[in-house]
Amino acid sequence: MKRLNVVLIDDEPLCRQDLRDIFAAFPEVNILGEASTLKEATSLVEKLRPNLIFLDLTLGRQDGFDFLRSISSPPLCIAVTADPNQGATAFKFDLVDYLVKPVDEVRLGQALKRVVRRISLDAIQDTPSFLAEISHQKVLIQGGEIQQIEAMGNYVILHSAKGKGIVRSTLRNTLTPFPKNFFLQLSRSRWVSRNQVLGWHRQSSKLFLCLRDKTEIPVSRRHTSSVINALTPPPSAPKKKRN
Repeated sequence: MKRLNVVLIDDEPLCRQDLRDIFAAFPEVNILGEASTLKEATSLVEKLRPNLIFLDLTLGRQDGFDFLRSISSPPLCIAVTADPNQGATAFKFDLVDYLVKPVDEVRLGQALKRVVRRISLDAIQDTPSFLAEISHQKVLIQGGEIQQIEAMGNYVILHSAKGKGIVRSTLRNTLTPFPKNFFLQLSRSRWVSRNQVLGWHRQSSKLFLCLRDKTEIPVSRRHTSSVINALTPPPSAPKKKRN
């Protein structure tokens, strides 16, 4: 399952802890932070940029819906509430799912699967496709399939599970149609899809990204700081085996 970077928004510490306990069964969930008020929630979401929030619709005297109204581009949201009667209003905000406390593990698993399907659908809809040459054949590569983009003069190489596709284009023209922050720049000529990054590690002061296909890619010194900032807090990197 796709890794989900999550922020929990609930004014009751015990409810947040209950969610944390259930999340132990879902290693793909990475909890970035917690908030108990709308002010804290706004600050955390703007700073950490999660792709999913769990939002209590009643935060003391505050209304969780006010938070959704206040954010111009809110992340995907799963509502968590003790009041089942809020469901009709909740879905007007295009929420992914609606969970009633106490949250059941099986029900939570169903909600997370909906999130992953939603993310995959959005990625396909928001990215372009390319007709590339792979082994002397024309192959259509969807934007969501691209793992890396490499510039070579008047051409770009699109790395995907289908192979390395060659397209006659500039790097700028290739990147322009994609959503902002879809790719990370690793060097002057190489960009990698953010959703391919599992983690990172340093070796002899040089930064390496660990990708889903088990490859490791070096990051130029010039772009090291920006890559680390983009991945902070970083996902867990595979541990290096010692000889």
